[in-house]
Amino acid sequence: MAKAMGVMSRPSKVSYLARTIARFHNRGEASVGKIKTMLNFIKEETGLTHLKNLDENKMSEITQEIAERVHNGEIEASTGADYFSALNQIIDYTNHFFNKEINNLHYSDYFSKSIDYSDKSVSQEVHSNFQNFLSEKFEQTQDTRFQALQYATELQREFGLRFRESVGLNQDTISKALETGKLELGREDWTKNAREREVQIRTEEQRELLQEVRNFLEENKSINLAGAQDWKSYSEIASFRAFADYQRQEFSSNTGESFSFHGERHAWAQERYSELWQEKTGIEGLNIQAPIKYYSEQLQQTGWNGEGKFYEAVQEHDIKPFWEYVREEIQEHLQEQSIEMPDIFGLNEPEQQEYTQENLLEMPDFDIFEIDKEIRMEISEELGHSRLDITNTYLGHP
Repeated sequence: MAKAMGVMSRPSKVSYLARTIARFHNRGEASVGKIKTMLNFIKEETGLTHLKNLDENKMSEITQEIAERVHNGEIEASTGADYFSALNQIIDYTNHFFNKEINNLHYSDYFSKSIDYSDKSVSQEVHSNFQNFLSEKFEQTQDTRFQALQYATELQREFGLRFRESVGLNQDTISKALETGKLELGREDWTKNAREREVQIRTEEQRELLQEVRNFLEENKSINLAGAQDWKSYSEIASFRAFADYQRQEFSSNTGESFSFHGERHAWAQERYSELWQEKTGIEGLNIQAPIKYYSEQLQQTGWNGEGKFYEAVQEHDIKPFWEYVREEIQEHLQEQSIEMPDIFGLNEPEQQEYTQENLLEMPDFDIFEIDKEIRMEISEELGHSRLDITNTYLGHP
């Protein structure tokens, strides 16, 4: 039987491991190259240096990255399918030798028109619990990496950053953001494919967080939260990712709560979706939830146990359609605002009712479909995507 190998700390180790996995599956040289590509991809995206640390959450992030590249036209669909095949070979090898139960990947689940969705966001409660867990760890150990990880997850939740971007966010970028009011991300912040993008500072909480992070970096004499002295060095980010994943696993094991760093990004996208609905319509207090969040909460009320496909369950439980929910929310807020206005003019109750009925007819006729599209485009840009396909996995579809 083949000897268990899982080390991929150096290029030579990656090459050897790729051949070992190919031999395990009785595959030839063509498979070796694809497996090697995926091992390097895993190492780059997660910072892993050994397959024994591979798990379902990391594999989910990896597959989303590949799917995004296919959707963005960076790689051909056939290449994406080959990559999925290579990942499945890595998964089978890992499950066999390192006692894992990682599920195999199905290419059609990511690229079929009938793709199913689910809410992968981290709730505010779980987020707070993870932060408290890290605080306790710092108090016990005085290891500043726990504080750095707290800041990293807060940056993800407040600005929609990838994990690598949150720990690689350059101190100079933060300083400039505090001056200009916008976070301008680029190569020095470890953005994907060195792509530049801009995220506005919209709240005082965001500004305070950036100030705290800058103070922390100055105190610890590092250029980013990974502890690097030079932004070009990736080894610190990879090492910090391994540390972070270990803490995530321990938290989940101790509490039974599922936490993922990518889920913070999902939470940001859903929160931003609601904010933009209020901005686009100008209706104060309007809170339109992202479709995936709306349907999730409605299904919870039915007692759905999570079995089967998400959107099939939505239909089976006769959940109110998303667009109907949107129209009702807008109408309710417009009515509330129109009722309050007559009070300014000292109208009596009958006059108020008459005023309300007349002015409701003059209320703006929002194109809710166009607003939704505009919002998704903005969120896509702020997340660092060039198309809506991947953004829709964060928000769900109506």
